[in-house]
Amino acid sequence: MPTYLVERYLPGRDRAWIEAAVDRLRRQRRTATHLGSTYIVGDDACFCRFEAETADDVRDANEIAGIPFARIVATEEIGIGQPAPAKKGDRS
Repeated sequence: MPTYLVERYLPGRDRAWIEAAVDRLRRQRRTATHLGSTYIVGDDACFCRFEAETADDVRDANEIAGIPFARIVATEEIGIGQPAPAKKGDRS
């Protein structure tokens, strides 16, 4: 299934507000699945990953949850959810 990144700039919002918003996203699960978020405190920014059929599904999920966003872009995952390749000679 395709994945998407949602870019947000949330000046004046704190981690508690963002955690509550992410909880709303997780509960709605009708159109898109929230895979995780990265909050950048110094920039008032938050980037969230979603799995969904379309970008419109991701947009709907965020609008239903009432969370503002700057943009939604399709992504190609690299190494997420996969173990790192073993290095030559590594026996761990």
